[in-house]
Amino acid sequence: MPPKRQMALYMASVVCMSVAVGINDSIFNNFLADTFRLSADARGWLEFPREFPGLMVVVMTGVLCMLPVTRVGMVGALGLAGGLAGLGLFGTEFLPMLAMMLLASAGLHLLQPVGASVILALSSENNRGRRMGQASAVGTIGVVIGTGGVWLFLDKTHPVYANAFFIAALIAALGGFFYMLMYIPHLHQPRSRMVYRGQFRLYYLLEFLFGTRKQIFITFGPWVLIKIYGLPASSIAGLLMLAAIIGIVFKPLAGMVIDWLGERFVMVCDGIALCVVCLGYGYARQLTGDADTARLVACVCFVLDDLLFALGNARSVYLSRMTASHQELNASLAMGVSINHIASMSIPAVAGALWVGFGYERVFFAAAVFALFCALVSSRVPGKQRSALFPVA
Repeated sequence: MPPKRQMALYMASVVCMSVAVGINDSIFNNFLADTFRLSADARGWLEFPREFPGLMVVVMTGVLCMLPVTRVGMVGALGLAGGLAGLGLFGTEFLPMLAMMLLASAGLHLLQPVGASVILALSSENNRGRRMGQASAVGTIGVVIGTGGVWLFLDKTHPVYANAFFIAALIAALGGFFYMLMYIPHLHQPRSRMVYRGQFRLYYLLEFLFGTRKQIFITFGPWVLIKIYGLPASSIAGLLMLAAIIGIVFKPLAGMVIDWLGERFVMVCDGIALCVVCLGYGYARQLTGDADTARLVACVCFVLDDLLFALGNARSVYLSRMTASHQELNASLAMGVSINHIASMSIPAVAGALWVGFGYERVFFAAAVFALFCALVSSRVPGKQRSALFPVA
């Protein structure tokens, strides 16, 4: 099939998965708070099972190595759809909710290396950052639709979370259908079950550090807005929708900057910006002296935090410059996802205990220090270099 058709099918799947994830991300923390009345440390511990499938991505992709990458995407999409439907059906009981959360998480995490592999396979050496930025921007359109639907239609006083989960499941299943239609010849070749390369050590370390950075946003970014500032699900959805709207412009620009200035510059800037965001989360009240202004500052930090994720594409571009084939790239990306989930599984429990014992401010102070460390490690990334992976588009 022509590359343009494959790109169109991939972008359609990106929109569908982003709508589904946008709905889920908008309601999941409020769903947990309203249904199970979790404390901050309990919420932190819940991330251990939720992120466990991420640790197992390298195993799951190895088991599915006989399937083309796009079929792995189909399996991931259907897993996410099944888990979301299960949350709608069984989510009011804790153990069934846990099982369905695991299924949805397994599907979503399986998609992470797939998306990067597909977009890099449909890119040339000189436009990988731009292509990844474009895919991220298309994804934000889906997030706008998903979060906008929650913001507009979810009852603010008596939300029916099950209906939202069902809708997200149907849309995720449609994304799996688009993956099924795709055919990219060089992604249909045999793949390694597992790849570990000594020369990728810096990339693996960056992925581990990203796992910690990611979890501060996913778990405690919205939790501080909900528990400290009292924001409902519709407000969280509104903030995610705002970030997505801005991201339609910001994410392609971020991709162009990766191609123009290189991965090292972008990753260092990401760490410094994240430090400022974390201090805003933790100390908005002390800095402003006014509850309403502090709430606004925290909301701005949440939006900025979400936008900064677009700079993470620099890690995938950096890895693609070191790999010799698309098959090795997919297996290496899967290894990176598993490594970053070592941190994702452990950090929330530690941060939750820190929140309960010393206050939420200490969580974000520690995160700010960590962000500076990320910037320092990122400065070790080599400058712009020629890719080992031959361009294919």
